[in-house]
Amino acid sequence: MSARTHYDTLGVERRASDDQIREAYRRLARQYHPDRVGGSAAGADRMPAVNEAYRVLSDPGRRAMYDASLRTGARVTGGTSSTSSSPTARPDHGHDDDYEIRLRASRQPIGVPWRSILVVAGALIVGIVVLAQFTDGSDEPVIDNILRVGDCAEVLDDGRATEVPCSPDGSGDLVVEAMIPFSGRCDAGLAQHQDRQGMGIVCLSTSP
Repeated sequence: MSARTHYDTLGVERRASDDQIREAYRRLARQYHPDRVGGSAAGADRMPAVNEAYRVLSDPGRRAMYDASLRTGARVTGGTSSTSSSPTARPDHGHDDDYEIRLRASRQPIGVPWRSILVVAGALIVGIVVLAQFTDGSDEPVIDNILRVGDCAEVLDDGRATEVPCSPDGSGDLVVEAMIPFSGRCDAGLAQHQDRQGMGIVCLSTSP
């Protein structure tokens, strides 16, 4: 049984576009975010995997390295499995010369794509080093100024919305309920503001 990939977690195909990945993340965030499901076990178990899948697949560099690791893993698996049906017993019928050639070939050691493995390993090491520069090791939420469903926001003087840390008790926070295109309108009861990063319209509600 193959391991679950980030694409499986978001429910998209590997050739999915950035817009399809973003839309899949927003749909799952609306479904599993703790603020939406009341801190249920289902949301707590699912959201970390959804966040990690979006963190990797939404960044072109991280996605390229991740896709490369998936392709390398498939080649290694294919190489090892292709020899499982090699002949091991001498047939009772003729063509002895052909049989000897196949038998000798089946006894050859399986080649390991060391070059590909080393390239992927080097890329992963570089990625870890780069990520370490932006990680302070604390458990505090990372504010990347990209608004997503479930994030807390504030409205600037110019009327645009930007991401801010949520308060410990959640009281009075402006919470992102939806992200819609510039041509859309928020549902009744939600405040409508333009995203500071120009991603669209942010629909905000106040936490109870």
